[in-house]
Amino acid sequence: MADQPAPRPVGPLLTAGDRPSYDELQGQADGVDHFPLAQHLDHETRSALDLPPTPSPVSVDRELSDRIRTYFLDHPDRIAGLPDEIRDLITL
Repeated sequence: MADQPAPRPVGPLLTAGDRPSYDELQGQADGVDHFPLAQHLDHETRSALDLPPTPSPVSVDRELSDRIRTYFLDHPDRIAGLPDEIRDLITL
């Protein structure tokens, strides 16, 4: 590979604009609706998080979404079976 040319960008480079501050990013995260996470909590996950068993409704607030995120990041094999939009909420 040493004699191959370096890769070149295919399109125009992105212009560097103002980057959002940490507080602005936190504000964006606070405005996210975490309720869809509740629909993908199975019995095992609910037990591990000390939540009521299915089909009991669960209200997902910022604190619970952080706990859910930590649980799934500690169990990456469980993330693989989730839909893309739920994985995006977890990694947000």
